[in-house]
Amino acid sequence: MSQYSSKQNHKSNDPGRDLSIQVLEKFSLVTKFARDTTSSLFRDNSGAHAYGRQQHQYILDNKSTNKHKNQYVTPEKASAPSATLESDPLPLVWGKQRDHPLSVEEWTSFLDREGRIMDSKALRKKVFYGGVDHALRKEVWKFLLGYHEYDSTYAEREYLAVMKRAEYEVIKSQWKSISATQAKRFTKFRERKGLIDKDVVRTDRSIPYYEGDDNQNVVVLRDILLTYSFYNFDLGYCQGMSDFLAPILYVMEDESESFWCFASLMERLGANFNRDQNGMHAQLLALSKLVELLDPSLHNYFRQNDCLNYFFCFRWVLIQFKREFSFDQIMLLWEVLWSHYLSEHFHLYLCVAILKKYRQRIIGEQMDFDTLLKFINELSGQINLDRAIQDAEALCTIAGENGASCIPPGTPPSMPVETDGGMYVQEDEVL
Repeated sequence: MSQYSSKQNHKSNDPGRDLSIQVLEKFSLVTKFARDTTSSLFRDNSGAHAYGRQQHQYILDNKSTNKHKNQYVTPEKASAPSATLESDPLPLVWGKQRDHPLSVEEWTSFLDREGRIMDSKALRKKVFYGGVDHALRKEVWKFLLGYHEYDSTYAEREYLAVMKRAEYEVIKSQWKSISATQAKRFTKFRERKGLIDKDVVRTDRSIPYYEGDDNQNVVVLRDILLTYSFYNFDLGYCQGMSDFLAPILYVMEDESESFWCFASLMERLGANFNRDQNGMHAQLLALSKLVELLDPSLHNYFRQNDCLNYFFCFRWVLIQFKREFSFDQIMLLWEVLWSHYLSEHFHLYLCVAILKKYRQRIIGEQMDFDTLLKFINELSGQINLDRAIQDAEALCTIAGENGASCIPPGTPPSMPVETDGGMYVQEDEVL
């Protein structure tokens, strides 16, 4: 078990940082104007809320502006699911009960004499239903995140660690060797470093591992993010990345291994941070189609209230529920998601499950977009994680192939579909 109880949750986080995520939720589609006003909005909560309403209306007024471009398609114009599978409006109760975490004895039973995992599907099933004992996370997460191959041996993993550590130091030296004089002429580096410096001192500081002044773990967090911004220079650094890295570093307690696990995760979730926001749009569109499939009446309510863009779920999807659960809970949830046992997109079914749980209140109180966004954000710390996972499992099961067809190939966290233009689409402006 981790030393941090579920009582220590995200609500203790810096409110300014939560505001940053809220602002990202609301204006991400209008990136150019948003970048011009971001800093002032982060300092003013009322300004951010007014700006969010403005941007929501902007999208509603300009739904067809880019209909001929490879951009987000509004759900009204997207192909509708072939059938609806609305489940019983009563709470779902038939998802499988949660199991105990993967134990040391169970873990060793999956390994052959040379260290290969003999049945990766059975292992992923075990992780999906029970999670991983905290003492094992450092080892198991490397497989779930793709740093290690399931069929690799002990010897191969030891060799990989040595090689990757050396490679990490080479990449890190690229920014460590930049002199103050050179930095003055390197605008993008200064801007990225400044953003990272601001973010890391506001990331999970209520957790003992990161709390206090002059905390070396915060320094390591910064170094990894700076190194990643050079490793993947096209993507660089965006707000929200530190939220993904912090639990990984806490588990790994090793700079190089944390970097490579984080880099592997970004191979799947990096599109969440693309400047064109296509990765986020694809997931929100898929979510819209899943709700239409699994709860048509709720979908119709959102349609009638101009909420079909599902921006109120932006934070859930962007950082995979990091703000909604405690630090301990998010480690459990993420390893469930990383198992990819029932679906690579299980997080979308989790969104549907939570929306269905509160559907009567949403519809009964006639929530408009602003009220709905406020309500969704205030669910932070109030969601029963085990029950939500059970309900999402039930929804994923009844959706079956119809549900899978709602999610286009390459939708994060699926591995991206390569294009001639490369994986990341960036503009020439400084981040």
